[in-house]
Amino acid sequence: MRDTLGNIAISVATNAALFTGLDLGQWISDTLSLWMLPANLIAAVIATAFGVALTAASRKLGMKSAD
Repeated sequence: MRDTLGNIAISVATNAALFTGLDLGQWISDTLSLWMLPANLIAAVIATAFGVALTAASRKLGMKSAD
């Protein structure tokens, strides 16, 4: 049961990180008045960085798999 709740929490946190990264990237792009391609690139890089950081943190906390 503990593993199931942990996996659900990781899924929710990953989705939240993804959408937060995308929103943050869009905000930066809008603030700097960038074209669509650089805007999407910045958003994708931020969202990917959040996902990688979240994965590293979950591994550090001992969650090795997401079954």
